[in-house]
Amino acid sequence: MLLAGTTGAVAAQGVVSPQACIAPSTFVELTGDVAGLSRDAAGKTVAALGSYERISPDGRFVLRSYSGAQLGNVSVMELPAFAGTVVRGYRTPLSNEAFPVQGSWRYLVDMTGEHYRLADVLQQQGKARPLFRGGMTGFYAAAAELPGSRPGEIRIRSFSWPNAGGDDETQGQGALSTRTITVDVQQQRVTADTGTQYLCRDRVRVDGSMYALPMISVDGREYAAMPQMPVQGKATMRVFGFGEDGKGCELRDAFAHASGKTVFGFPGKAGQGGDLAYEYRGQIWWYSRALKQAFNLAPPASRAGERLMASAFPGITRDGRVIYASTLRQCDAAGGNCSDRVGYTIADPYQSASMRSWRQQHAARASSLPQCVTRQDVLREREAFAQMHWLTP
Repeated sequence: MLLAGTTGAVAAQGVVSPQACIAPSTFVELTGDVAGLSRDAAGKTVAALGSYERISPDGRFVLRSYSGAQLGNVSVMELPAFAGTVVRGYRTPLSNEAFPVQGSWRYLVDMTGEHYRLADVLQQQGKARPLFRGGMTGFYAAAAELPGSRPGEIRIRSFSWPNAGGDDETQGQGALSTRTITVDVQQQRVTADTGTQYLCRDRVRVDGSMYALPMISVDGREYAAMPQMPVQGKATMRVFGFGEDGKGCELRDAFAHASGKTVFGFPGKAGQGGDLAYEYRGQIWWYSRALKQAFNLAPPASRAGERLMASAFPGITRDGRVIYASTLRQCDAAGGNCSDRVGYTIADPYQSASMRSWRQQHAARASSLPQCVTRQDVLREREAFAQMHWLTP
């Protein structure tokens, strides 16, 4: 029905065993033909990478803001299954910092609260029309899908803070707030709305009242945020649980190290919270909830003078890959004559150099971890996601 050009890339990989591990790290270049060209800070011409990417559960699509003149404010980029270049870019009617409803990507949400069906955006691009309006609005919001209480019904829990129009000193921080709407997915209408609810007021004496970098988990049951002026402890990322009533602030984890905006992976089969990933100083880190430890996912340079730099926070797919926008800088041995290529890096955290080193030192604990993400894992998720959204795999 849609996007049939992708199938050739998948089929070309079919000669490899489905049980084989994917590559530890793959750079998928974004070309000017797909994204258009722009000038970087040094005045060099490169493909327009954009910023603020969100990764679909199967790793096939990237919703990105600030997409450049060729694709407009917000675009959807389509990635190949395993290797190659970005397949295609899609225009959207969305405003910068639009966000998906995580978990399913059933809807893409504009900053105005208007919800668009993903398939409509891919098929109709800029002509797609919203289905309904509701939930959190404004800068830096995020959302996740939860089950409803009856068939044909879902809940969408959105999360942010209430001061999106703050001044230069307070923009990007404030009291945490959430809002949950109930949606009839047959009629495409909101049937219930909790209104804005404020979180973590009972932690003011510990964390203070101001947080930044809020992010909701893909299942809508947890969230992460960083207190700006904590009364106790350091200003590092916290992970909280919403609780059964959706209004809780249950501390579940706290980083001992500095980090950027933190995104969630999918929960484990045993019910434990999803692993986390974030960007810090141009590199991507993966945090294992089971091990309570962070691992640097930077790949070893394939040649002298090469460096991979992440541009923003990453995404984690349902099968466990970490995908992020990046710039691959290649220079000569003396560090001169540099050229940049932009695109997206697909990393398997279980095969990262830092994880391999940890496995050697902790063989007994490492036995409980997956060895890698397999090609079969990737294809299974792409097929399931395509079926849900009526797309060609």
